[in-house]
Amino acid sequence: MKSITVIFILLLIGFNSVGQNANPLSTKAQSLYNEAKILAQAGDSKKAIEVLHQVLKNDPQFYLAWFGLADIYHESREYNLEKEALVNGLNIGSDKFPNGYKYLSALFYSEASYADALKNIENFKRLKSQLTTEENRLLESCRFAVKAVDSPVPFHPINAGEAINSSADEYWPSLNGESNAMVFTRLLKMDANGRKLTYPQEDFFVSRKDSSGWQKAIPLGPPINTPENEGAQCISADGRLLFFTGCGRPDGLGSCDIYMSVKQKDAWSEPVNLGDAVNTKYWESQPSVSADGHWLFFTSNRPGGKGKMDIWRAEKLGVSPKGFPVYGKVTNIEEVNTPGNDLSPFIHADDKTLYFASDYWPGMGGKDLFRFRLDSSKTMTPQNLGYPVNTSADEEGLVVEVSGERAWFTSDNKGFGGRDIYWFEMPKALKPEPVSWVKGTILNSKTGGLISADIVLNDVADNRLIQHQYPFENEGDFLFCLPSGHNYGLNITREGYLFHSENFNLLGVHSRLEPMNLLIRLDPIDTGMTTILKNIFFETDSFNLKGESTGQLIDMIDFMKKNPNLVIEIGGHTDTQGSENYNLTLSEKRAEAVVRYLISNGIPSARLRSKGYGFSVPLTDNSTDLGRAQNRRTEFKILATRQGQN
Repeated sequence: MKSITVIFILLLIGFNSVGQNANPLSTKAQSLYNEAKILAQAGDSKKAIEVLHQVLKNDPQFYLAWFGLADIYHESREYNLEKEALVNGLNIGSDKFPNGYKYLSALFYSEASYADALKNIENFKRLKSQLTTEENRLLESCRFAVKAVDSPVPFHPINAGEAINSSADEYWPSLNGESNAMVFTRLLKMDANGRKLTYPQEDFFVSRKDSSGWQKAIPLGPPINTPENEGAQCISADGRLLFFTGCGRPDGLGSCDIYMSVKQKDAWSEPVNLGDAVNTKYWESQPSVSADGHWLFFTSNRPGGKGKMDIWRAEKLGVSPKGFPVYGKVTNIEEVNTPGNDLSPFIHADDKTLYFASDYWPGMGGKDLFRFRLDSSKTMTPQNLGYPVNTSADEEGLVVEVSGERAWFTSDNKGFGGRDIYWFEMPKALKPEPVSWVKGTILNSKTGGLISADIVLNDVADNRLIQHQYPFENEGDFLFCLPSGHNYGLNITREGYLFHSENFNLLGVHSRLEPMNLLIRLDPIDTGMTTILKNIFFETDSFNLKGESTGQLIDMIDFMKKNPNLVIEIGGHTDTQGSENYNLTLSEKRAEAVVRYLISNGIPSARLRSKGYGFSVPLTDNSTDLGRAQNRRTEFKILATRQGQN
C-alpha cells in the first residue's frame, strides 16, 4: 500500500481542531480526554490510547476520542486501526468533523479501495462549502480511479524472458530505433566470482535480438560500467549515443549529473559530463533523447521549475569535433509539470508524444504513467494511461517502440526474481503517431568498403532540415526515424564522390509503415557516372518545377561549385503513357527547366547540357504504377572533367 501523501496527514485532529466545538459531555469522560491529550502531546502514545479507550467506555458517544485515536494510529502508521477509528467517529459525529471523511477517503484511496474513497470525499464535499486545491485533487483522483477500474484498457504484460531478466533486479529498459538492441540496468549483489558485494552495484547490460529472439544479456563493460553506480539511461535511435546518470563522480557538478558516450568502431568512448548548460549543482537524471537527436529531455529539481521534480528539455546546439552533440538552451516543459513530482520522461520517435510519470495529476495513486502531445493546445492536460497499466503501486520508466506497437516497463510481478522487464501491446488509444525508419549503409562503389559521409534529411515541402549527420558522426551507416505525414528528401555527399538522393513520400500515411533498408554505393567522380535526382518534382504533365524541388536544386548547385571542373548532363525520362513525341518533348523541356535553374543560380552554361530521352531508356517495366513512377525521373550525368573550368 502506498503511504498517504503529506497533505493528508492528521495534525492532532482529535485533540486540537474540534475540541472547542464538542457537545457537553460527562465530566469524567472530559477529564480523561484532557489527560489523553496531554499524554499524546508528551509522546506517550501507548498510554494515550489506553486513556482514550477509557473515555469511550465511560461515554460511547464521545466521538472526539475516536478521532484522537485515529490521529495516534496515523502517526504510528497503523492504518487499519486508523481507518476503524475514523469510521466509528463518523458514525457518531458525522457532521461534527467533516475532515474525518477526507482522511478516511485518503486511506481508502491509498489501498486502492477507490469506490469507498470516492464516497467519503463526496461526503466531505457535501459538508464543505469550498475545497482547497489538494482536496480537489483527491476528489478528481477518486473519480478518475473509479471510472478507470470500471473501464480497464487492454493490458497483458509479458515477461521479457531469461535472456534479459535474472534473479537480480532489472529495470529502466531503453531501445534503439530498430528495437533489436536493449540497454538496461541490473542491480548486482554478487561479483563475477559469486562473492557478496559490500554494497549493491548498478551496471548496464545489453541484449541483442536476432531471428531466434533476444540473446543473453552481457555487461556493457568499461568505460561505461565502473565500480560506481550507473543508471537511468537511454540509447539513441541509431544506437550510437548513450546518455546516463552518474552520481558523486569527480567531474560531477551536482549530486547526480547526465553523462554521454559515443559508440565508435564498435567501442564506447570515455563518458563525458554534458556540462553546466545541462547539469547544475542540483539533481539531473533520467535522460531521454529524441530520435533525431535534437532534444534531450531529463528530470531535475533545479530552481525555476513548477514543483519538486520537473521535466526539462535541452536543445542540440551543434556537434563537437569528436562527434559529441552539444546541448544547451534548457527550458521547462510547463504543460506537464506540476507542484508535485513529474519525472521519467520518454520522448517517442514521432517527436510529439511524451510519456512520463507523475504523482500529482489525477490517477490511481503514487506515480502514474501519462501521455502528452507536445503539439497540443496549452489547455490540454496529460492523459493517464489508465488501469491496469497504472495501479496503486508506483509506475515509471515506460518506453515505446518506434512502431508504437509495444511498450516496455519494469514490474516486480512474480518474475525471475526482484524487478523484471516486461512488454505489452500498446492499446490503440495510447499509441503515438505512426513512425517508420530508414536504415542505410554507404559503400564505395569501387572498393565495396564502408565510407562516412554528409547525410542530410529534409522535409521537402519547405526544405526544412530534419537531421544532419557529419562524416565524423557516422562510419558509413545511419538510421533515421520517419514520422508519417511528411515527404522526406535524403541527400548523401562526400568529397570526391558523386552525390546520392532518395525520397520517402509518407504524406497521408496513418498506418504502420514498413521500415526501409538502403544499400547506397557512392561513385567516385568520373566521366560517365550517373545519379537519379529523386527529389526533383514537376507539375503533372508539365515542365514547371514544383517548390519541393528546391532542396535538391540547392544541393546540385553546391556540388557543382565544389567541383568546378565538371561538365554534366541533365537527362529527362518519362513513362510510356502518351505518345512518343509528346513524351520526348516533355522530357526535353523538363531537363531544360533544371538547367535554367542552375544557370540562374550561378552555374556557367558551358558546364551544363540537357537532353530528353522520353521513354526510350526505362529502368523497369511500365505495366505497373510503381514501375511507371520509377521510369519518370531526372538524371544527373558527368560528361567530362575539365581542368581549369570555373
